[in-house]
Amino acid sequence: MRGSVRAGLMAVCVLSGWGCATTGAPPEPVHPADLVMTMLERHLGQLNANLDRLDKQIESLQQVPDTQDPVLRQIRALDLSGWRVHLQQLRIQREHFQLALEQIREAKAHPDSKARLLEQWTKHEQGYERALDDLRQQRHQLEQQRHQAEAQVVERYLH
Repeated sequence: MRGSVRAGLMAVCVLSGWGCATTGAPPEPVHPADLVMTMLERHLGQLNANLDRLDKQIESLQQVPDTQDPVLRQIRALDLSGWRVHLQQLRIQREHFQLALEQIREAKAHPDSKARLLEQWTKHEQGYERALDDLRQQRHQLEQQRHQAEAQVVERYLH
């Protein structure tokens, strides 16, 4: 009998706790634009942190004393160039996210302007993709040159 009383009390506690938990007002629906804006704001924060970190890396590399070895100087110059191109990529991405955020806010505030905003966005998006592709290509070329220079240094020490 004790077991059934205990089980009954437990069931009452669980059901009353569940009832209390579900009697509150339902959460207000979140507008999809708000979720996108939150995501963009988070990405902007991450980009800003990455930009700061990369600025410091570039500054640190610029402080490294020059060397007489032409291949090591070349590697350092290639690293600096690659990081600067990467910095440009991050800045373009930041501008892209900022524009997206501004346009979503404007569309939310002025729904009648969506057609104009979409046209602006489409033009922007095309230029954005071209700019990123160009910077990716530049980085790829710099990375290839750096790997070749790095191989020269390693081969020199292995001979």
